[in-house]
Amino acid sequence: MIEKVLSRSMRMMFTGSVVASMGVMALPALAQDNKVESVVVTGTRITSPGTTSNSPIGSITAEEIKSSQPIAVEEFFKGLPAAVPAIGPGTNNGTGGGATIDLRGLGPNRTLVLVNGRRLVPFNLAGVVDTNSIPVALISRVDLLTGGASVVYGADAVSGVANFNLKKNFQGFEVNTSYGSTSKADAKRHRTDVTMGASLDQGRGNVVLSLGKTKTDPLTQGTRSFGLSSLNSETGAADGSSTTIPGRFNTLPVDGATDKTADAWQIDPATGKLIQPVKLYNFNPLNYFVTGLDRSQATSLANYKINENFEAYAEMFYTSSVVASTLAESGTFNNTFSVPIGNPFIPAAAREQLCLRRNISAANCVVGNTTIVPLSIGRRFTEMGPRFNDFSNKTLQYTLGLKGEIAGSWNYDGYWSRGSADQTQLRRNWGSLSKVKQALNSVATGKCVDASNGCVPLNVWGAAGSITADQLAFINQSAILMQGVDQDVAAVSASGELGDIQSPWAKQAINVAVSAEQRKVTALTRSDAASQLQGEVLGTGAPTPDRSGTFKLKEYALESLIPLVKDAPFIRRLNLEVGYRQTTFETAKKAQDYGSYKYGGEWEPIKTLRIRGMTQLATRAPNVNELFAPVITGLSNASKDHCQLDLINKTDANKAGTLSNLCLQTGVPLSVIGSLAKPSASQINNQFGGNPNLEPEKAKTNTIGFVVTPLRNLSISLDYYKIEITNAISAPSVTDVLDDCYDPVRNPTMAFNSNCAAILRSKADGSFNGADSPGVVTPTTNSGKQNTAGYDLSMKYQLPVSELGLDAKYGKLDFGFDMNIVNSFVIKASPISVTRHCLGYYSVACGAPNYKNKFNQRTAWTFGEFVVGYNWRHVSAVTEEPGGTNFLPAYAKIDAYNYIDLSAVWNFNKHVRFNLSINNASNKAPPIVGSTIGSTGTNSGNTFPQNYDAVGRYFSVGATIKF
Repeated sequence: MIEKVLSRSMRMMFTGSVVASMGVMALPALAQDNKVESVVVTGTRITSPGTTSNSPIGSITAEEIKSSQPIAVEEFFKGLPAAVPAIGPGTNNGTGGGATIDLRGLGPNRTLVLVNGRRLVPFNLAGVVDTNSIPVALISRVDLLTGGASVVYGADAVSGVANFNLKKNFQGFEVNTSYGSTSKADAKRHRTDVTMGASLDQGRGNVVLSLGKTKTDPLTQGTRSFGLSSLNSETGAADGSSTTIPGRFNTLPVDGATDKTADAWQIDPATGKLIQPVKLYNFNPLNYFVTGLDRSQATSLANYKINENFEAYAEMFYTSSVVASTLAESGTFNNTFSVPIGNPFIPAAAREQLCLRRNISAANCVVGNTTIVPLSIGRRFTEMGPRFNDFSNKTLQYTLGLKGEIAGSWNYDGYWSRGSADQTQLRRNWGSLSKVKQALNSVATGKCVDASNGCVPLNVWGAAGSITADQLAFINQSAILMQGVDQDVAAVSASGELGDIQSPWAKQAINVAVSAEQRKVTALTRSDAASQLQGEVLGTGAPTPDRSGTFKLKEYALESLIPLVKDAPFIRRLNLEVGYRQTTFETAKKAQDYGSYKYGGEWEPIKTLRIRGMTQLATRAPNVNELFAPVITGLSNASKDHCQLDLINKTDANKAGTLSNLCLQTGVPLSVIGSLAKPSASQINNQFGGNPNLEPEKAKTNTIGFVVTPLRNLSISLDYYKIEITNAISAPSVTDVLDDCYDPVRNPTMAFNSNCAAILRSKADGSFNGADSPGVVTPTTNSGKQNTAGYDLSMKYQLPVSELGLDAKYGKLDFGFDMNIVNSFVIKASPISVTRHCLGYYSVACGAPNYKNKFNQRTAWTFGEFVVGYNWRHVSAVTEEPGGTNFLPAYAKIDAYNYIDLSAVWNFNKHVRFNLSINNASNKAPPIVGSTIGSTGTNSGNTFPQNYDAVGRYFSVGATIKF
């Protein structure tokens, strides 16, 4: 359906442009006057000439972006000092099929993404924009605004705003193409964009069409020596999953059993015996360090100025992308199955051992007997091949608008925008839990007890290759999951001066902007029947029950820039800026009214110094997922279970106040105490979901700083920011829950508390793995707190080399330095959670590294038709939370990291340009920390692939042809 909408939209766009250009040929030419054009500044609707932002704004130019030849917005954005890596190509297990951005580390859903000052449709139910839908070829400048901007833009602008400004009034024909590869000739990628534009009716209008194609090859972890094998973050030894090959088996002993141990075995195919210890499976090699991307884009921009009062404009964005991720082969994942002791595939020696543990008589311990053994099985289906996870995304958004002058200094801008984002997720080679259960229930060769659906008995007892093609065909299962988001936005604003209403010390009119906006978001998920059942699709972290929801916002805002003093001694300019926005937030069940505000200003004592500050109350409405997501069980990282192995013992199991007793109370069976297995693959189940009673969260943001230009070509800015979210929508981490129950420091009496009640283990074996374990419950509430504070420093200097005594023909040097210094980063997910000071740390609870400082230093030398330069990227050292004490010392600290990127440009002539870039020129390897020290999505391949370069030295060549 979306392809039809695209086709119809493009026909309308271009047919309309042609008709417009033909129909207005008879219009008189516009009068040429000396009116001063209004300006558009990110962070305000006030458009009067001379308007500047009183909130800190940093800008990235198109030339800076081109220097590294990125193929997507997320690639260059995450390296900016104010940004924190979010979901991108370095996210394999945890990717949602998009590329997201995050300012200040407060979450992608608290960073508002705009294109030309207007919202893009979110791609998922979390309300987050997929930046793969932003056309890199058309970007002219990116503005980053720090702090809340809810008065201007509404909800979500909590940590800041990223506004992608596209090229205006493009004329001509331009082809941009680039090709890249590592020094190992892998992770190849190419991007080609064709852009064409033309003016209409002697400059009255302009039409632009840009078409783009991008393709990147995935990179597996097995191609890099540091990613070949999963490493345990506590010991440094090779680690892996207990869903292994040959298979792992376990069953609890019963009364009267000869073998009363509860340890797991591994089958030895050569002897047919169950042996110990279990050798774990190395799941790393097939996982991706870089996910694949296949993207097609079409963007059209059009505008036509009818007269001074009416200028029509239109935009259309279409993106089709496929993001490919993969995981190690599927398996039984230690689920507990009801297996007849007489299953003919069980080797005789293994059958005898099982009978001893289950106290089954010799007469019944034979092939064909139907006595059931509850058997935990961890057999890796290597015969099936890797699990593929392909995300097909289609995004379409179009905007129709009208702007112009009203009267005097007043102008207006009104638009309507509709966007839709559809995703189809296809999982291949994952397998069916119910069919495995059916196939294991066999007591006769070649026959299942339940023969329905063409059941083929399954052999999980052999070596790799023992599962036949017929067996695989029966248990294999693919799954389809779909999600869709529709967004409608209608907005109108007007700005101008209040005439004679002015300060007597300024003699300058007060500027005012008023706006009204209505936004409606509807989102849903639909998946096949198997995907909606817990554990049915083997190896999935969580089921995806169908969900849907709608919310609406109606908003009205008023802003004012009030000149207080002008051209007085030591006060060239003193302005006050205030604003207020009233919002009504509606769902099907309730409506809420709330407001946001801002106040601040600027003082310019002398021409070369400007001091600015702003205080704002920002808001974020809960998204569809936070409101309406069903409660499900997924996965979270945990390197150990507090109740595992010999950490507890049966002697203390009934002694109150002991860890052993607390483990018994929280679901570890007495027969397993002392031998409970470690979490499989260092992952445990985690139960979470939405909350329809959530309210909008609020954040108070403060910024103050200055801009100084001490020299003609030197500009320096320094800004302090503080962002405090007091009723954050959040959930406690599994670490919080587990530690608050089992850690003697947090629970010194070892009493069963509310956190212990949130621990739901498997009734079969007491673990956190398997479909029968709900896991650790982490509910979503409005009771969280989160804050961060720091400084942004920016310096830019242009130096003609003639000032160094060299010939002017040797051009100029451009220097840039941008640095973020963070003073605090604090998270308290709930009132009962520990207050985590995550600055300078990484962990499961704190996530990926939270740097104390991060900077980029760029230098470019322009001489003649050549430009050469470098970009020095620096991130500070970090330590494992809570201080490098819980893991292997070598993995518990990461030193400061520095990368050097090189670039060169040859402007062959006015029509042709060539680019060369070398990223990570020194081929610096990433830090190795093992795979169990951070969160599941960020800590992969023994490092943090989104934070550090796991690819290595990367070469890109490109060319631009323009006519």
